[in-house]
Amino acid sequence: MSAIVKYTGGGAIAPALVGKVKAFDSAPEMLTTFQGYYGFDPSAFAGMSEEELGAFVDSVEEIKFLIDNLDKLEKHVNDYIDGVVKYNEFVARCVKAGAKGMEKIDRATLDVFLAWKGWQANTKKLAKDSDVGVRLLDQEVIDYGDLAEYDLEISLQIVANRLVRQKEALSQKPEIEAANYAERQAAQEAKSEERNRIKDLFAYGTRGKCGLSSSSSPQLSSASSATNNATNNATNNASNSATNNANKASGWLKKWGGKAFDFFSGK
Repeated sequence: MSAIVKYTGGGAIAPALVGKVKAFDSAPEMLTTFQGYYGFDPSAFAGMSEEELGAFVDSVEEIKFLIDNLDKLEKHVNDYIDGVVKYNEFVARCVKAGAKGMEKIDRATLDVFLAWKGWQANTKKLAKDSDVGVRLLDQEVIDYGDLAEYDLEISLQIVANRLVRQKEALSQKPEIEAANYAERQAAQEAKSEERNRIKDLFAYGTRGKCGLSSSSSPQLSSASSATNNATNNATNNASNSATNNANKASGWLKKWGGKAFDFFSGK
């Protein structure tokens, strides 16, 4: 058996057959209809060049690949449609619940208004009881003063704690931003590699452009390792910075917090 020799000519694949097709002579409209349905002229293959015929075969392979994945694609389409339907049903339920809630809110508004009017009437009655009312008010003023002194002490502690947290947050921003940037870069590189792999898969199949198996695992692994290293470094730096800021804030509270409390206490 003789070996198959690859065609190397630069012109038509089978020039001897060019112009020999008579199938459409009696019905030329059939050729137009055929091309309208399928987009090519079957009588033109003999006159095609190697590149033209190769391009046609490539398009057929692409169609076969798409056909092989139509089941998955159809499922995605159905899932998408089902998602849109369910989301619209969710919105409808939200509107119905909102309408019921608005009725309750309106009722609550009326109840608050009536309670307010009742409070005003009750205040006028209490004002008539002058002796008892004055003593009660005086006692309330005394209690309020005690409460204000106590509130000042707690407020100073809250301010000091808030300062500690704010300094910690500020000190962590550079490290966190660096970690986030490294993570985004690694993710972007991984995404780009994955897109290129999919493009090669559509163009050349599982054998790859040069006949080799394509895989994005090494690139993804490298990107993941870079992301983890950046995150760990940022976390360690943020922890050390937060400890230093907490010690500084504690000294500030001891130095200035005590003086402020003495000042407002009249000492």
